[in-house]
Amino acid sequence: MESRYYPSYQALGLADQILESIAAQTQHPRRARYQGRLGAYWYWRLPAGILVTFRLGFRITEQRWDVLHAEAVTPRVGLFSAADFPFAAYGTLRESPPYIHDLEGDAEWSNRLYFQMGRLIEDAIVWMETLLATALDPQISVPSSFPALTPLEQELVNHAVQELSGRFTVKALHHAFAGRISHRALSRLAQTWEATGLLTEQPRRVTIALRTLVEQTGSLST
Repeated sequence: MESRYYPSYQALGLADQILESIAAQTQHPRRARYQGRLGAYWYWRLPAGILVTFRLGFRITEQRWDVLHAEAVTPRVGLFSAADFPFAAYGTLRESPPYIHDLEGDAEWSNRLYFQMGRLIEDAIVWMETLLATALDPQISVPSSFPALTPLEQELVNHAVQELSGRFTVKALHHAFAGRISHRALSRLAQTWEATGLLTEQPRRVTIALRTLVEQTGSLST
C-alpha cells in the first residue's frame, strides 16, 4: 500500500533539513558524493559503485511521514544493505512521537521539539561509513585507491583507536612513535588518508573503513 503514496512537495522540503545535514557531514570527493534529491528520493554515490538512496515512509497513514528508509545497491550484488530510521526512535516523549503531518499538500512538523534529529543524523552517517567499509570487502570490491597498509601504519591506527579514542592527532602520534616516523611524513599520511576518506575531516578521526582496512591487511600478512 505504501508505494502508492508519495510525500507532498512541502513534506519533502521539511525532510530536506535532515538529508542535507547528512550530506554536509558526508560530502567528500573520494568518500561520498551527494547527488541531491531527485523526485521523492535522495541520492549518494560512494566508492566501489555503491548507490545510496533515502526516502520518506509512513507506518500508520500517508498523512504521517515518520520514518526514513535507506538502501544501498551495487551493480555487482544488487541490494546489499538497508536501514530504517523511524522518527519515534529519536523522540524524547513516547506519547508524542515526531512526524511530518502532510494533509492536502500543507505539511508541517508535529512534535518537532521532542525530536532528537541530531541523533538520527549521526546514526545515518555511521551507517554510510559502514557501507564504505563494506566497499573494502574483497568479496564485493577492493578499490585500488585503498592500498594495503604497512605494519607501521597499522600500529598508528591501532594506537589512535586504543589510546586516543579514535582521534588521529599528528602531534600525539609523533610523540608516541618518535624515531620511527617524522612529523612531516606523519602529516602527509594524515592528509592522504583524509583526502581518501579513511580519516574524517579535522579534527581527524579514524573511520570504520580504516579500521576494516587494518583488519584486512593484518589478516593478509599473517
